[in-house]
Amino acid sequence: MQIKKYIHSLLLLTFSTLTYLTQAQNEAKMVLPIGHTDWVRSAQYNASGSQIVTASDDKTARIWDASTGELLHTLQGHTSRVNSADYNASGSQILTTSDDETAKIWNAQTGELLHTLQGHNEWVCLARYNVDGSRLVTASEESTKIWHAVSGRLLHTFQGYTNRDVLRVFNSTGSQIVTASYDETAKIWDAKTGKLLHTLQGHTKDVSSAQYNASGSQIVTASDDSTAKIWDAETGELLYTLQGHTDEITSAQFNVTGSQILTTSDDETAKIWNAQTGELLHTLQVPYGEYWSAHYNSMGNQIVTVSDEMARIWDTETGELLETLKGHTNVITSAIFNSEGSKLVTTSFKTVKIWDAKTGKLLHTL
Repeated sequence: MQIKKYIHSLLLLTFSTLTYLTQAQNEAKMVLPIGHTDWVRSAQYNASGSQIVTASDDKTARIWDASTGELLHTLQGHTSRVNSADYNASGSQILTTSDDETAKIWNAQTGELLHTLQGHNEWVCLARYNVDGSRLVTASEESTKIWHAVSGRLLHTFQGYTNRDVLRVFNSTGSQIVTASYDETAKIWDAKTGKLLHTLQGHTKDVSSAQYNASGSQIVTASDDSTAKIWDAETGELLYTLQGHTDEITSAQFNVTGSQILTTSDDETAKIWNAQTGELLHTLQVPYGEYWSAHYNSMGNQIVTVSDEMARIWDTETGELLETLKGHTNVITSAIFNSEGSKLVTTSFKTVKIWDAKTGKLLHTL
């Protein structure tokens, strides 16, 4: 009988201990952060809109389910902050860049690291896939490089490159790359050979942005000289100068059809222009705050602008403010629509938020 009582007591003690440990583990799981622990620099949807990838100063990128907000994978491997994260066209790969002087290619479904692209001697600020995802371009302060996306093999390092270039973008066919530079120029390159094709001269201060239209026939550049310029991508000829901003222009981009151009500026306005004539169509203004960035949705009928702690959705035909997205408690670093234009994602300090683009309703905080 004594032995039975002893065994019974021991079993109760063991069960109680296991129960306590299980509860403690569950409580620990509940308080452990699953989101980012530092500034979130960017967010991108995959083509289907089913996933979002975010890049952060906490040295990680994270993949999220766009419908539920569930964390799917944490991409760990960089040893310094992650500056950008982007999907390829099919959504099968993710490309990240970092201050650790590398870019990395990941499997977007499993989170597995596929390749580490080494060769830069400075922080890698940006990387982009070409349209079919076969090649990619990486950019640092000292060089621009083109890589094979499947093997991770280095194909070209640009010659005639200036270490003050700040942005590199493929055209829609992947045949050209345009770079924007702090030397007051933009340059057009042959993406297959790395040969310099044209130098776009005309700005009188740093060129902060350069983008192709959807067909690849035109380029728009933005500059600290308060102007944007439209160029012929084949000849390098200057077509129009967009004048109207009173301070540095921070970004410029075409809508999906190439009929409009959207510019943002430190003068507390964004402007919509006719891309064929250079005519100013609308000025979007808020009571305070500089516009850091803006993006069209895929249909081109709405724009999201980022200013301080709020994002705003505008109608591109009328210039009317449709929704103001409030909820972040710190500066918003990026905002972008999904492919359908039905949702958008915003990033800030330690937080990512998903919104309904039609109603402005907050759907998830990641």
